[in-house]
Amino acid sequence: MKFKFIALSLCMLASANLVKGQESKGFVPSENKHDIRLSVSDGLTQGSVDVLGMGLLDAVAGTKRTDANYSLVYGLGYRYSLGRFRVGADLGFSKSDNKLTLAGEQTPSLKESNMNFLVLPAAEFVYYKRGLVELYGSAAAGVNLSRLTEAGKAAVKKADLSTSFAYQVNPIALRVGNDRIGGFVEAGLGHKGFVTAGVSLKF
Repeated sequence: MKFKFIALSLCMLASANLVKGQESKGFVPSENKHDIRLSVSDGLTQGSVDVLGMGLLDAVAGTKRTDANYSLVYGLGYRYSLGRFRVGADLGFSKSDNKLTLAGEQTPSLKESNMNFLVLPAAEFVYYKRGLVELYGSAAAGVNLSRLTEAGKAAVKKADLSTSFAYQVNPIALRVGNDRIGGFVEAGLGHKGFVTAGVSLKF
């Protein structure tokens, strides 16, 4: 909880400092209000998210997971521009595979797959825009929908679909492009990972 608070504070601090250093007349808003984004994130934090979520479950059921493998997080997003502010949502998908050792066994007997679907309402603040360069920060909070395979559900007696809190804070983000198409890179912390990159299409 303290880690999330620190990350959110950094996001707000970065935005405040950069806005203060830029005059309002230097900001030129885009005429295109809608922004569709296709992205991919490193997913490096997905392991820690799964450990936190599954750790208690494993302790109760007596199971153990090993040889975990996590995919990238593939995303689709939408933003609506309100001047410096943008609101919208991100959808994400990732998959993890691991070996499951049941209670009383010494070696893994099952291979478990876990599919994660992220639904994250998001808000952004643009603190610099000039020419083809745009700097902004973003914060998102929502839900992670997680679905286990049949083998995994039977082993741990877990429901087909479970939900948990999900978030993503990116205090530093860069978009380079015109008012139609551009590329972006976002750096931060959350369920999608540390770095997100993709293509932005405005209309």
